[in-house]
Amino acid sequence: MTAVGTSVDGPQRTRSATVHTEQSPPASSTAPDPQTGLGWGLLLTALAWLTCRLVVGARWAPARNPIRFDPSLWARWDTFNYGAITQYGRSFGACNSTALAGMSNPFHATWCGTAAWLPGYPWLIRGLQTTGISLPDAGLMISWAAMAIALFVVWLGWARSLHPVRALFVMVAFGVFPGAVYNFALFPTSVALAGVVGAILAATRERFLVAAVLMTVAGLSYPSAWFAAGGLAAGMILVGCSLGARQVVRRGLWGIAGLASLIVLGVHDQIVFGHANAYVLVNTGPGLDTHGFPGEIWIRLVVQRDTAEQRRIGTSAADALAVQGLLAVVMMAVATARTGWTWVETRVVDDVYPAAVGLAVVVSVLLISATGGAWNRSVVLAAPCVICLRRLPFPLLALLVVISAVTTAFVSRAFFAGTLV
Repeated sequence: MTAVGTSVDGPQRTRSATVHTEQSPPASSTAPDPQTGLGWGLLLTALAWLTCRLVVGARWAPARNPIRFDPSLWARWDTFNYGAITQYGRSFGACNSTALAGMSNPFHATWCGTAAWLPGYPWLIRGLQTTGISLPDAGLMISWAAMAIALFVVWLGWARSLHPVRALFVMVAFGVFPGAVYNFALFPTSVALAGVVGAILAATRERFLVAAVLMTVAGLSYPSAWFAAGGLAAGMILVGCSLGARQVVRRGLWGIAGLASLIVLGVHDQIVFGHANAYVLVNTGPGLDTHGFPGEIWIRLVVQRDTAEQRRIGTSAADALAVQGLLAVVMMAVATARTGWTWVETRVVDDVYPAAVGLAVVVSVLLISATGGAWNRSVVLAAPCVICLRRLPFPLLALLVVISAVTTAFVSRAFFAGTLV
């Protein structure tokens, strides 16, 4: 086994990695390395999941036991809206209507209801409830399982060819990416993340229908998945540019198909509520709009550290949240730069899609974010950009993991304390 160091890359697999061929790779004349077997993948997935779970709960005593299954620890804020949707379906209407008169309306909005939240996660919970499992237990089981699936997909698609130690570090870096605590909570981010990373892998392997379906699932679960779908579509078009106009159109159409969740949501809401844009109406009421120049929230988050979230969570957590916002941008920028250089030199596509998704999510959150809270949660769907950093010199990769883990531990404490929205 290779010693851990700057060359911990391990055995390399022959794959159809460039746009110059779409045929299956030739069979290897040597026996497969045991380190690439599914058993290794499951083991590394379990280790990565447990490590990330330990990091998330490290600074909150009741959450430190990684196998303690207690939904009450993970239910905060929007959790209760997803629970309401699971039980009663999404609601929508005028805030002064009889049906919604009792709903809190601090911003004096015109339209109210749980239509402001997406239905994918509640639909999954409702499906699991049919087996007799309670709503909170079902929600937590889905979140934890989805995070494990996302980690396994990272191993299967990109870390499988690496030395197991390096593979584990890459998977942990992915798992403690900014916003990680929400992936383990009663929130839909891990479901969306699993769909996004699965779609990226499917697109890399030319399985465009699978990619579109998975991205649709992600888009029905969490809104920043729409930005991820846009990034994947842009990446597919970029790859198609080197293959001719026909491939540009083909891949572009498949990429756009990843935004089918918007059509599904619009049709559903038109039929049920009479307003195809119900989600937008509830989310753009008075008091919810952002004023100022694009990126202002991020500057306040990182430099001034005076966003509404930071004022609420205390000094140490506010500083950690600033570091988290900076980390997301730096990792995305480095991943994009490395991928761009590789693409120009070799036309290898393995990293194009993860980088495009990370860039799209971070830039969209940076420029379009309605609240500073997007840097707590929405940015977590940029985690696939970490895949592009898997061949960093090992000391740098380890340092990235340590910084991300410490930051995540401090931010997560504010979540458990109930101060981080």
